[in-house]
Amino acid sequence: MVNDISKKLAAGMKAMDDGKFEEAYRDFRKLCNENPKDAECWYYKAECGNMASGMFGAKIDNKEILEAYSNAIKLDPQCDYYESYGLFCISIGKYADAETAFCKAAEINESRAANLYSEFAVEYFDNIMASYDEIMNDPKARAPYAKKALEYMLKALEIEPTEAIALLSELKVDL
Repeated sequence: MVNDISKKLAAGMKAMDDGKFEEAYRDFRKLCNENPKDAECWYYKAECGNMASGMFGAKIDNKEILEAYSNAIKLDPQCDYYESYGLFCISIGKYADAETAFCKAAEINESRAANLYSEFAVEYFDNIMASYDEIMNDPKARAPYAKKALEYMLKALEIEPTEAIALLSELKVDL
C-alpha cells in the first residue's frame, strides 16, 4: 500500500514538474480521498492547489487548500508543512495565521528558526507592500507592518531592540 501511494505521489509530482497542475491536483485529490490518513497526500494536494491557483490561474478554492495544509499538519506536524502553510496564508492575506505557522515551524526546528523568522518578515512585508499600494510611500501608514517585519528580523538575528537601536545609531548615514 505504501509503495502504491509513493508511486502515485511521484506521478503527481511529475505532472506538476511538467506543468500539468490541474491534472496533478485531480490526482492528489483522489489520493487524499483514498488515503485520508496520509499527511504527504494532503501536503502535495495543498502545494499543487497553491501553485495551480496562484501561478496558473486554476479555480481552486482557498478554503480547500487551507484544509489540505491543515490536514497534513494534523497528521504530521512538521516544520516544512507549517512553513508552506504560512507562505500560503501570506499569499491570501491571512497574516496572523501565517505568523502562527512560522512560529510553530521555528519551535519544531530550532536550527532553522532564524531562517524562518527572517523568511516570515520578508514575505510578510513584501506581500503587504504589493497588496496595499497606497502605503508604499507613506511611512506612517507603513509603520505597523514595518514594525512587525522588523520584530521578526530582530528575532532572526537574536538582537534585542535596545541593541538594534545602539547599532543603528553607529551607522554612518550620508544625508
